[in-house]
Amino acid sequence: MKATYSTINDQNANFINSASKNLTSMPDFVPNSTTYLLLCGNYLQVVPAWSFQKLKKLRRLDLSNNLLRVIERGAFGGLVNLTYLNLKTNKLTSNSLHTNIFQDLISLQYLAIYDNLFHDRYTFLQAEISKVRSLDTLGIDFRGRDQIDKCFCNLSKLQELQIWGMTGQTYSDNTFHNLKCLEIETLSLDSVISLAPDTFISLTMLKTIRIKIMKRLATYDIISSIFSAFKVFKGKNMTEISITNNPHRNGFLLGHKHFTVLQKICLRKLNLMGDSILGIQFKPFLRYGHEENCLEELNINLMFDNRDSYVFAFCAFEHLKIIRIPHVIVRDSRVRGKRSTENDVSYTFCLPETLEQLDFHTNVKSYNRRRIANLTILNGSNLKVVNLANVTFRDCDGTINGAENLEYFDMSGFNCNVLGVNLLSHFPKLITLIAQDAYLGIGLNALQNASKFLMMNLDLQHIDLVKNNLKYLPDGFFLHPFRHQLSIILDRNNFQSLPNFPSEPNFIKLISLKYNRFSCLSEDEMATLNIINPSSIFLCGNPIECSCNTLRFLKWVHHSGFISDIDEIECVSQNGTLVILSQFLKNLKTFEISCQSKLWITLVSCISAFTILALIFGIVYYRYRFAFEYFFLRMKMKLRHYQPLSEEFIHDAFISYSHKDMTWVKILYEIAFKRFQLCLSKDFKVGKLLRLHVEAINSRRCICITEEA
Repeated sequence: MKATYSTINDQNANFINSASKNLTSMPDFVPNSTTYLLLCGNYLQVVPAWSFQKLKKLRRLDLSNNLLRVIERGAFGGLVNLTYLNLKTNKLTSNSLHTNIFQDLISLQYLAIYDNLFHDRYTFLQAEISKVRSLDTLGIDFRGRDQIDKCFCNLSKLQELQIWGMTGQTYSDNTFHNLKCLEIETLSLDSVISLAPDTFISLTMLKTIRIKIMKRLATYDIISSIFSAFKVFKGKNMTEISITNNPHRNGFLLGHKHFTVLQKICLRKLNLMGDSILGIQFKPFLRYGHEENCLEELNINLMFDNRDSYVFAFCAFEHLKIIRIPHVIVRDSRVRGKRSTENDVSYTFCLPETLEQLDFHTNVKSYNRRRIANLTILNGSNLKVVNLANVTFRDCDGTINGAENLEYFDMSGFNCNVLGVNLLSHFPKLITLIAQDAYLGIGLNALQNASKFLMMNLDLQHIDLVKNNLKYLPDGFFLHPFRHQLSIILDRNNFQSLPNFPSEPNFIKLISLKYNRFSCLSEDEMATLNIINPSSIFLCGNPIECSCNTLRFLKWVHHSGFISDIDEIECVSQNGTLVILSQFLKNLKTFEISCQSKLWITLVSCISAFTILALIFGIVYYRYRFAFEYFFLRMKMKLRHYQPLSEEFIHDAFISYSHKDMTWVKILYEIAFKRFQLCLSKDFKVGKLLRLHVEAINSRRCICITEEA
């Protein structure tokens, strides 16, 4: 069991994480200083008596998602400082609990005990819970035939109630009638199939309602029944209304009957995510905006986006700060699209003056035929966050004006085959740029002055260019005086070498190059990283090579400490197997010695082979030296383009011989004289010096006869 230290409420907390460890019994040893004990996701069946008696400082205990069937008497004894207890999703029944089971938890503020097996004796369970008078948040199971007991009036500090309806629940005023005595501000209802119009009439202090519909059993008019139940809040101030999980079969248009209810409530946050909304009717939505309302945050998950005229009603809202309208499905044949504006070159988009966040992303690419061109945002001076992921414009050759204070921009999924150098130039305060799968590999390669693409975004701190088919980045792409260290994410591209980062100390904080094509880093690349000195580099998913050829790189990885995911990197060893890099580096010294041995063996082998070949050549040359000399002379003649003399010779051959061989030379002369004109010493003139008989040896060839050895 491992203890880690974290911060909770600005205080150091000894956090013991034993979640999902396949435990079947309570751990034997837990430090007495523990303040947060996580035991969820195991196979615990019993909480023995006095299991935590030594943990006087324990404040949070999570036993959820186990198989608990029994909690023995005194199990929570000694936990006087415990403020959080989670027992949800177990096998607890009323027989699992003893009277006064929670009596020692005098500081408990949060208790979750829902999704268990309390099929009967709800009165006993509620009575035991009602004794924990310090509770401010409670999560319990509930059945339609039951009513929350009056004993809950003892929970005078209770502000949030979470109810889990096991098999689908129809709620009415009868459910909550006994809670008039409490000032509950937050109510969460799970597995709702229908609401009666008077459901919330007894909860006069409610400010936040969160409703999760049970898809399988929900009635066809579930949304109508929910909005009818909201009519009791007419004229009240509400913090949040949230409805989620409406089934597709109950898809609806958000229109007049819904906005009529909402416009009579001073509501700050409306959340309708995952409710199968087919669209928003423009006129009712516009009317809702013009009427006095308090709406600051709007979260609506649309099924289709063809009819998007509702966006032109945003200007009518005076207090709206956050708009999140992501789309689930991009097109629907049932809804006709409006006339294409694909040839528009400039257009204007109006937003509320107070808007800070705008989210129009879709889960799949929408293939919008509209160009970015010159887009002007009216009232965008307070806009900080824009998420347009997968709202795919026809091209990125344009610019966006009017959002000069934008700090976060997500353009993932854009079709940037055609890219304009000024696309981001009007976002001088941009901090985070997300551009995944935006075809920037093509766009940047074709863009002239691509080095100026980020020239005006000097406040950038986080750049995400994942999956853009990038093989390299343009020269000077990051060569700008950025004011902060950069975190650069270049995962799932085609880099084989390090991008040309500026060699400046502390220029980059983090570099992620996962799932590219690196086998190693070169000497120059390692030297560059040593200068930049990033805090983290990620390389997992690359075909890293662990061989003698990459020994210098492996030594650099081992000693530099830059690679943060060393335990996740698989490298290819010399025998072709995959090994975890961190395990391989543990034996790096041994591997280095083996590489040096192989180097010496190779060197000695080469020298030996060269020596043997030289020796063999010397012997052959000596044995056939005259043939070699003759061959070299012939080659020399050819290279010098030797031409025979054109003079006429008196003799065909001159014979030089020893007087001892006179006898047989005469015989040779008599035989050869018949065909050739030969010259012997007998042909010399008498009395003339021998060295002066040049004309006597004016012959085509010279035959030298030597004595036999």
